[in-house]
Amino acid sequence: MKILLVTQNFYPEIGSGANRFRNLYKHLSGRNQVDVLTTHPAYPNAHMYEDKKFWYDEAINQSTDIHRIPMKTSKQSKSMVMRLLYYFELGFKVRRLIKQKQQQYDILYVTTPNIFMPWAAFFGQKHTTKRVLEVRDLWPDSLVGVDKLKSFRFIFPVLKLLEKRMYRVTDAVIINNEGFRAHIKRLAPKVEQHYFPNAFNQEEISFSEVTDDFKVIYTGNIGFAQSYDQLVEVARGLEARKIHFNAVVYGMNAHNFIDYIEAQPFNYVKVYPEKSRQECLSMIRTHNIQLSLMKETETFLTVLPGKIIDGIGCGVPVVTNLGGYANQLINDNNVGFAKERATTEEILQAIEDIKNDHALEQEMRQNARALVQQEFLWERNIEKLNQVLAE
Repeated sequence: MKILLVTQNFYPEIGSGANRFRNLYKHLSGRNQVDVLTTHPAYPNAHMYEDKKFWYDEAINQSTDIHRIPMKTSKQSKSMVMRLLYYFELGFKVRRLIKQKQQQYDILYVTTPNIFMPWAAFFGQKHTTKRVLEVRDLWPDSLVGVDKLKSFRFIFPVLKLLEKRMYRVTDAVIINNEGFRAHIKRLAPKVEQHYFPNAFNQEEISFSEVTDDFKVIYTGNIGFAQSYDQLVEVARGLEARKIHFNAVVYGMNAHNFIDYIEAQPFNYVKVYPEKSRQECLSMIRTHNIQLSLMKETETFLTVLPGKIIDGIGCGVPVVTNLGGYANQLINDNNVGFAKERATTEEILQAIEDIKNDHALEQEMRQNARALVQQEFLWERNIEKLNQVLAE
């Protein structure tokens, strides 16, 4: 099959979305001819990709299959109007390119977020290709969750209608979170949905034994969706309990968090700027707990963040305030602690409970090692995805 992957985020960008599509490209290319339509790396900022450590995949560096769209506007602007201009520009260019090239492909595989790309790819186009939509976020609901529609609430009903149409014009929907299934089914009951979570490559799987110094780690974005205030509270609580806490952060609130931590007389809390995926995984493996905290909104408490999969893939217990599928996954498999809308004190108590019960931690670590082989392995999951795409 000839497949065109359309995604805003792609290698060498950090984050679970870019990493996911890097893996989709590499694994689907084993059996298919795959091209990627994407943007130049700019998340969380373009300047960081001048560092060669992020360009670690030489095969992709040399590939002629990656087509990057030049942009005049910037997504990183704090102005909502400028961000919308960026999305409109990107959508226009995606639409034009797909109109020109879609007949070359058997499958058009497009992802959200952002929602402008599938709209541009699917709406008003004469399609000769199979349309596959991958849903990694529920737009426009997530915009409400980050209070981005306060000044534009009058357009929300229109966005919901466009969301429904987006699902209904696709031939198949791929979800990376079972928590999305019911929502999409209500809007498009006849569309087939298939669950393929974020995963690890077999070569990435490596485990470390627990260390004498009990350590908690947070890796990833501190943006609109993450609970900045609770992360600060947990940092203070861990310092008071003399528990080592390392945070590798990026995103719109990262500098605020770094400035706050560095201004405190902390001895047990350290913060680091963004690192490559390999560096992050190496750090996670040396810790005892992976922390994930999201804003307490209905939309965000039901997601399955990449950092949770990273913790499980590294054999490290996860502690989170999430509900939904992530909560069920963690608690049913006993790979950590999850409680929807958990308070800071409950998060800290869960960390202490694991710290004070070595047998419990070892059990969680063993369960995580088994779970990653069972559910979160690209080499296994890609076979099922190839079957879905071939149908």
